[in-house]
Amino acid sequence: MNHLAHFRLAWPSEGLLVGAFLGDFVKGRLQGAFDPEVERGIRLHRAIDAFADSHPVLRHSVRRFEPDFRRFAPIMLDVIFDHFLARAWRDYHDDSLSDFQQAVFGQVLDSELPEDARRVANRMAASRSLERYTEVEFIDRALTHIGSRLSRENPLDRGIAEFERLEGELRSDFGLFFPQLQTFCRDWRQQHQGHQ
Repeated sequence: MNHLAHFRLAWPSEGLLVGAFLGDFVKGRLQGAFDPEVERGIRLHRAIDAFADSHPVLRHSVRRFEPDFRRFAPIMLDVIFDHFLARAWRDYHDDSLSDFQQAVFGQVLDSELPEDARRVANRMAASRSLERYTEVEFIDRALTHIGSRLSRENPLDRGIAEFERLEGELRSDFGLFFPQLQTFCRDWRQQHQGHQ
């Protein structure tokens, strides 16, 4: 899952939202450097990633990709599933995607963030990236950008054609997977209420 899904699943807790964002920046053991609710959000982010990585629907989704894309399919699915979430946003949230984005970055940018995370959050807010997940052109640019940052050679600059080939099947996979992920997160949040 990418930014939009992590934010939706952390909503509406400010601490969980900040943790959802910082999950991509903070590695290793959590030792009290952040507010407890932010650390809980980082743990939720990690739990979501582990749930997704081991889920049979996503494993099946990965196998749909052509062999030269398969190694990179989990990265592609993070972006593609955020696209599907954005396109069907009103099925998953009462507020418009524009209002949601404004609320999320209002809270994230009002919190204590490491400088590298703050730069990324400012850039995402300015470019309205959560809203732009609805655009196929944005998905194309996102995949190409990710590919350019990977150290090994990869086909992500051609990823949009693979997405378009698989779009119907992957959309169905998303429809099966995301409600199960929502249930997992609801249960996780109840089980880890106030835990450090």
